[in-house]
Amino acid sequence: MKNRFFSAPWIVILGLCLIYVSCSKNHDQPAKSEKYKIVTGTWHQSDIVLSVTVTKKINGTKYTFPAGTSMITNPYMAAFGVAPLFAPTKQNIYNFTDSGGYRIDGVTNLILPVAGNKGNWSLDVYDAVLKLTTPDKVDDPHWIAGVASDSLALSLTVDIPGLGTAPLTLILKRS
Repeated sequence: MKNRFFSAPWIVILGLCLIYVSCSKNHDQPAKSEKYKIVTGTWHQSDIVLSVTVTKKINGTKYTFPAGTSMITNPYMAAFGVAPLFAPTKQNIYNFTDSGGYRIDGVTNLILPVAGNKGNWSLDVYDAVLKLTTPDKVDDPHWIAGVASDSLALSLTVDIPGLGTAPLTLILKRS
């Protein structure tokens, strides 16, 4: 009887220790994915193109612009006054740091009005979304339409003054 009395507290203490050890959390940061490593770096804007085919009636005439039409270099976009709106963005430089910060040198008020020129970035939704977060903690997520070591394509929805909202793809090339 005396042996049971002395072994019971040790069993309880040992059990509590095992529970504590098994419930303690691993606070290590998960390893960054390969896509995260690819996005990190400096990128130059190559173009902005339509993501889908768009048909628009302008001044009584119906126009169809196929997916992939450049918003900057297409002559019809210039004739309708759209190309001059996007032309200033052609020189934009995008810098995504390994520590999670981003900086955009150039014009963002038309194509990234929420994200602005600086903030933090991360990958979200199984690394399929590039989430830009402003210093005011406002998220601006963009689907990654394509990524490779030398190119990055991001989906945008842009409100084009006088024409409406258009789904676009921002094409970046590695510097």
